Amino acid sequence: MAENGVSPEFRKPNQSPRVKISVSGEVFETTLATLQSGGHGSLLARSASVSQSHPLELSFSRDPSTFRILLNLLRTRKLPPSFDKDALIEEASFYGLLRIVKEAMTPDRLDGIDLQKGVSLLATGQDYPNALYASPDGSLIVSHGPKVTEFDWALRRRRTTLTEFDFIESLHRLSDTHVACGSSDLPGLHIYDVCNGKHARSLAWTDNNDTRVYDASVRAICSNPSTLFVAFENGHKLENTIQLIDRLTLQFAGELARQNGNAAHLKVATKLNWISTYNLLMTMGVHQSPLGSSGYIRMWDVRQKETVWEWREPNTQTADRDSFADIVVDEEHAGIFKVNVESGSIAMADMRHLKAEDPWMTLIEVNPELAVKEKGTNSKLLCYNRQIFCSRGGELEVWSEAPVAGTEVDLANREYWETSFRKNYVWHNRLHGGHDITLLDAGGQHLFVGRKYMQGVEVWETRRTSAV
Repeated sequence: MAENGVSPEFRKPNQSPRVKISVSGEVFETTLATLQSGGHGSLLARSASVSQSHPLELSFSRDPSTFRILLNLLRTRKLPPSFDKDALIEEASFYGLLRIVKEAMTPDRLDGIDLQKGVSLLATGQDYPNALYASPDGSLIVSHGPKVTEFDWALRRRRTTLTEFDFIESLHRLSDTHVACGSSDLPGLHIYDVCNGKHARSLAWTDNNDTRVYDASVRAICSNPSTLFVAFENGHKLENTIQLIDRLTLQFAGELARQNGNAAHLKVATKLNWISTYNLLMTMGVHQSPLGSSGYIRMWDVRQKETVWEWREPNTQTADRDSFADIVVDEEHAGIFKVNVESGSIAMADMRHLKAEDPWMTLIEVNPELAVKEKGTNSKLLCYNRQIFCSRGGELEVWSEAPVAGTEVDLANREYWETSFRKNYVWHNRLHGGHDITLLDAGGQHLFVGRKYMQGVEVWETRRTSAV
């Protein structure tokens, strides 16, 4: 029997059957192969495969203008320069094409040397952002004043949850529905159900045998798949601990460290980082006093509850007794990076050689025009996609590994030098101006930036070379 006027014996062997699709009366025509390119489990592919009509005909009572975009997306894997994001996602969900839409809406790999500032995310109210938590899919949670607002993977603002806090300093996503919050203004760790906008649970660090433990507040939070690590500090800001909490039951499961806080290296951890490659917890404390800045870094074997490495600053072992303003870990480089307060320099410690007397190597920019001249006071560091982002006041710079011979060898055989990384500006005050950067995080292929006295959160992404 002839189909579309062409007898089967004269049809090209690789020619895909034609399909007519009526969407609320508007007729589209394409091939079965095009529909199947969205996945054999999509509604379009499944409907065409079970259709008994010849030629194949489908009918849907949906929005034809948005369907036109989806059909063109299946053909070209590109989106038009402008479209209704909410309508497109809703229709894509109906047709089973959400994965294809996500791929098309995701920017290219985040590249610090070619970033552009896109939208600014505005949460409800007029409070300034206090903390950010970005997820791998590009979704973001923002704490602002006493509220927590969630933005989904498409950066659409979802629900805002009002909390008991005056402001939230520590923020950590536990699941798709729950976040953990802490602050020095309210004792305890507080869990919120952000889907339903309600308080779910509180956990307090107490010790019936020690009267010094009271009104303990949370200074830092991180987790691995099974355990939540929480840095608590008691009411008079001395006694502190790292508590282990089971993520499934939300019950206290042990104590990693207990310190009296009488010395700089015994004060509460202000930052926690789980290093999955080495199965270690890194605890860091950065503290200011009238005598200057001081800090410490410790690597913990959580199972044995033992410290496997420690570094304190200022350190008498180094010629430069400067202390650090911030510290981050980049597992892809197997390195710990710090930015120093007075010199403003960025240094790297190779995690494979931490037992050295002084493991730190200061990064040197060979271009004198880009040499570090500013202090690192209040600087923030972020490692993402093998890049190190550093804020200096209102400026933002990125250090990338130089593409020289040897950089693609196996990590176990790689060596780093002072000139292994090169510096570039993402945002320069002399060109743009801007308030001081107070928050940095990244997720998906987005860089999120919060600034002092600014309500919005800036979203940076790789510059688009074509409409997608």
